[in-house]
Amino acid sequence: MTTVHAPELDGGRAWLNIDRALTLRELRGSVVVLDFWTYCCINCMHVLPTLRAIEERHRGEPLVVIGVHSGKFTAEGDPDRIREAVERYGVEHPVVADDDMTIWSRFGVRSWPTLVVVRPDGTIAAIAPGEPELEVLDAFLVRELELARKAGTLAAAPPVFHHPAPREHDPLLYPGKCCPLPDGGFALSDSGHHRVLVCAADGTVRATAGSGVRGLADGAFADAAFDDPQGLAFHGGALWVADTRNHAIRRLDLESGRVATVAGTGELGRATPVGRAPGAVTALRSPWDLCPAPAPDVSSEAVALYVAMAGSHQLWRFWPDSGEIELYAGTGVEALDDGPREHSAWAQPSGLTVRGSTLFVADSESSAVRAVDLARGEVRTLIGQGLFDFGDDEGTATEALLQHGLGVAALEGAVLVADTYNNKLKLLELDAAGAVTDVRTVLEGLSEPGSVSVAADGSWLVADTNAHRIVRVAPEDARHARKARRPIRDAQGIPLHGAPTALRGALPRREPGPARGGVEGWFTTLLELPAGVGLGPGSGEVRLELASASGSELSDTAPLRVTVEVSRRSDLLRVQRDRFTLDPAAGSTRLVPIVVQVEALPASVVEAEMVVSIDYVACDAHNHAACVPGKLHARVPVRLMAEGGRSALELRVPLPMLEI
Repeated sequence: MTTVHAPELDGGRAWLNIDRALTLRELRGSVVVLDFWTYCCINCMHVLPTLRAIEERHRGEPLVVIGVHSGKFTAEGDPDRIREAVERYGVEHPVVADDDMTIWSRFGVRSWPTLVVVRPDGTIAAIAPGEPELEVLDAFLVRELELARKAGTLAAAPPVFHHPAPREHDPLLYPGKCCPLPDGGFALSDSGHHRVLVCAADGTVRATAGSGVRGLADGAFADAAFDDPQGLAFHGGALWVADTRNHAIRRLDLESGRVATVAGTGELGRATPVGRAPGAVTALRSPWDLCPAPAPDVSSEAVALYVAMAGSHQLWRFWPDSGEIELYAGTGVEALDDGPREHSAWAQPSGLTVRGSTLFVADSESSAVRAVDLARGEVRTLIGQGLFDFGDDEGTATEALLQHGLGVAALEGAVLVADTYNNKLKLLELDAAGAVTDVRTVLEGLSEPGSVSVAADGSWLVADTNAHRIVRVAPEDARHARKARRPIRDAQGIPLHGAPTALRGALPRREPGPARGGVEGWFTTLLELPAGVGLGPGSGEVRLELASASGSELSDTAPLRVTVEVSRRSDLLRVQRDRFTLDPAAGSTRLVPIVVQVEALPASVVEAEMVVSIDYVACDAHNHAACVPGKLHARVPVRLMAEGGRSALELRVPLPMLEI
């Protein structure tokens, strides 16, 4: 078996959570887990609790976790903003700010998140794209520790690091969302303190749900626990909370002062409900915002809570009266696709607002604002062009660009957007048909605002997340900013009074259930090529036959999205298209043809390799309404032969079993 030594970690722009730069050479003797992440990425956020649990389990052992932050968005290259994210998400291990993705490229990483496990002797044990299951990852690491112990390469103790003390902020810590209340007050998610505050209009805190201790607990406000709560909605006399890292929806009874979990199990969900399902037993994936809105497809009187399910790239719908929850829009594929809601695709929706029968959505990873016609069930994009199209431009809908906006609020004939990574509030002017005619900045001087909302008196409330404050723009100032077409630059935060000091710590972690699968092959699919078979020079094809797991089929409504990269001998093997989409087609198997070009070879046989990622949706073979998205990462060996090579290679790719 070929062993590959891990390249070094030099070239980083800054090191965070530690007082010096680290090298893999000095970490010889320890198992090192490198987490390649970027702080916008919801899937990366899903990995952080897993790594925290790994660190807790192996405290005192020679196992080190290091974050390699390789930013997607321009704003994410700033070490100060990375430091804010590290604090916001409670990351305690060292993090290197990867300058211009230098370390990412050196390790050959291709997607967020990716884990790389380095053995104590400095060789790479695994490269792992995607979200690993805790028990499977832990079993893999336990095995590597034991093998190194037997080989005599394991250190007796872990290295000692000096971590800076976390900064204190009072009374707020990274507030995520703010919601106006009917009495003129407001509620806010004090996300970094893991609590919800209910305030009077002047900022006096009237009630606090959650003590600051991170966890999942119902009961009286003082005894309840949250984990990074975000979206808030007032409906039916109660306050509803998207408790994001608990993967739950909570109900706050403001009269009795009690908290109840109405949807979510506390575990990260991996499946989509079939029709309406009981919320209390349905696992969710990072709900980020909530919005009460009409459900005209059900009845003219029906009102539901629409849920921005950021972690599954979908919109769900919760029914407060019955406690049921269902999928509303999105295939689960991360993309920017309009059309009928069931065929639409989203990219980490994170903010919701409604006006009339139109639901507006901040689709953060595509830096877009989308609109759903709730009566017709049609999705359209108001502004935004794709997952990697972002910036800070104004003008028409085709000229303007946002950067990872997290919040929206509807006005008469316009939509406000918390343009989060541009540190601004922008206004989208709409014509009578609902199309964007102009985009411009109306508020500057913010620090990664997470939401914007409009109070009954016309004032704007902004959760200015990294500034640890709630900003109010008075009605007259808001009207002037819209009319005068000049941005406000000096908005002031609302002074809060009477907020109790937040406690620190976490409730005991609930142990997960038994893991699925074994420790081998947890990080990718490794295909094998028969001996003596290869491609000859010239045009050719690598044909991957996807084979569904028993009892499932590929969806007949969701397209397959394929990404291809030559990971070995890109000088000799070239692909015609590195990204393409195949139309939906039901069936237990599906052929994915990858057109390639083989150059003249310097030797009779050359071993090359491609890495292929495929986003797909699998459905129950007998009930195509029961579906779940999947992502396959396959290493595909491609042998190149100067003589006797074929024009096509065919490889069978078994799709993993998914919980449907």
